[in-house]
Amino acid sequence: MALLPIGSVCGSAVKGSDGESLGSITEVMVDSESGAVAYAVLSYGGLLGVGEKLFAIDWRRLSADPDSGELHADLPRDRLEVLPGFDKDAWPTGPDPALG
Repeated sequence: MALLPIGSVCGSAVKGSDGESLGSITEVMVDSESGAVAYAVLSYGGLLGVGEKLFAIDWRRLSADPDSGELHADLPRDRLEVLPGFDKDAWPTGPDPALG
C-alpha cells in the first residue's frame, strides 16, 4: 500500500497525459461519512485566481510521481480548455462526469 499525505497534495503540480501542465490541486474533498476521498479540486488556467477554472477530478484519475512530487492525470490539456469547470460558490458533491 502506498500512502500519500493529503497535506502534500494541495499545491502539487498536475501534468496531463500529453505531458502538459494542467494546473495544481487546491483542495482534496473527503466524504465525512466514509472517510474516502470524494475528489480533488484542480485549478486550471488563469493568473492569481483571475480566469481560473476549477474541476472536480476523480481521485482515481491521479497518480503520484514519487521522484518529482508531481501528480499526473490521464487527461489532455485541450479537454480542460473546452469544459466549463465548476463555480467556486457552488461546489459539487462528486467528481465531474464530463472528465470521464
